[in-house]
Amino acid sequence: MAGTYLEGVSKVLSGVYTLIKAAVTRITVGTRGVVAYPFTSNWGPVNQIVDIGNESDFRKMYNADKTTLTANLIYKLGFKGKPRLVKAYRMAAAAAAKASVILNDVNVATSLSLETLYPTNRVFTVVVKDGLTAGEKIINILEGSTLLASVKGTTVTALVTALNATDYVRVVSNGANMPTNNAGINFAGGNNGSTVTATEYTAFMDALEAEEGVNAFTLDAVTDTTIIDTTVTFTKRVRDEGLYLTFVNGGPTGWDTAPGDANAKSLVFNSRAVVNVGNGVDGYTPAQAAVFVAARVAAVALNAGLTDEVTPFTAVNKKLTKTQRIAAKEAGTLVFVIENGQVLIDEAVNTLTTPGEGESKEFSKIRVSNALDQIATDLENFGNEFKKGRSNTDEARQTFAAAVETDYLAGLATLEVIQPDYSYEPDADYHSENSVFKPGIDEAYFAAAVTPVDSMEKIYQKIGVNF
Repeated sequence: MAGTYLEGVSKVLSGVYTLIKAAVTRITVGTRGVVAYPFTSNWGPVNQIVDIGNESDFRKMYNADKTTLTANLIYKLGFKGKPRLVKAYRMAAAAAAKASVILNDVNVATSLSLETLYPTNRVFTVVVKDGLTAGEKIINILEGSTLLASVKGTTVTALVTALNATDYVRVVSNGANMPTNNAGINFAGGNNGSTVTATEYTAFMDALEAEEGVNAFTLDAVTDTTIIDTTVTFTKRVRDEGLYLTFVNGGPTGWDTAPGDANAKSLVFNSRAVVNVGNGVDGYTPAQAAVFVAARVAAVALNAGLTDEVTPFTAVNKKLTKTQRIAAKEAGTLVFVIENGQVLIDEAVNTLTTPGEGESKEFSKIRVSNALDQIATDLENFGNEFKKGRSNTDEARQTFAAAVETDYLAGLATLEVIQPDYSYEPDADYHSENSVFKPGIDEAYFAAAVTPVDSMEKIYQKIGVNF
């Protein structure tokens, strides 16, 4: 449906105008920042994308601070990059299974059959004891010595309701009689499903393709070349179809001492859709450090750059020489450096080094690429709203083009995302007296021209000396 009414704006553009203003507002307050991660864990929903807004929620949902699986890596590094939203995807193979336990009654028949809320190998223990009132039973769910949940009731029905309201277990079936007391029975049969293969990564990408608004993603430090190549192919394909994702890759620990290997990989990628992290920090491998970089690529404001940005890390795994830094930039490899005791992102580049048709060398800057992706996304959204129930007339096309110029591109220029020499108008190759092509009666073509603003990264000075 069309959006809000604004005095002086034709009703035919109300829905588009609302989108335009929302897009400019979004950029103004820096609320891009949507990053996606696949990972393994011993807790949380499996094989589905869950929107997580903060570090605490991620920790609780996926037991991320305690598991030794890769959810712990996302927890430690992903949120250091200050994403606005994490699209979290816990991968689980077919072997994944919930753990279960049966509590019997006095007749050794089933009273309560319980299972864990999620597939897991976490060792839960259930203890049943008498309550303070006649006929009352207390059921405690523990993990080691930690009490996770405690419920009580005087009927089986009451216990079922209370157990199903916890964050840890569900009742699969129940009998008529209350459970007998026990000193503790362990849940059994659970499996994390954490032995994942290319199949699970492909399933993640299938789920990611159906999402909207994701700016960047990476994998959970996997370095399998087949999986990486599949991911790069996926990224290029969905971008061609209008899903403007950036994939952040990283390599094995060997790249720290052999930066040429990282550069060689960057040259193979040769795409503004792929950022390749060439060295590690604080003992993390380049592939692990990519978890942090993906969040920064997604979250950095369109009118800001990542070059020379101070990171929360304290050391690079191996310091690079100036020659190695130059080689990294020329190959399209993003590396970390130490300056004045701080760890910085050196040059915020993607892997585009040999521009293809319609590209230029400036596209190799992450800031420029981000701006182009956001503009393309916004303009497509505006167009999709504009075409709803519109007559394809010259007046309608001119009105739409004027609104985009005046209310969207002008806003980007004010925010220093693009230079002020922008234009957006009906494409004269299709809609003019001297048109080259004849559009269909239901087709409208527009031509945009924008020049992204880049950061001031190099300063050259002449110093005159007088005596």
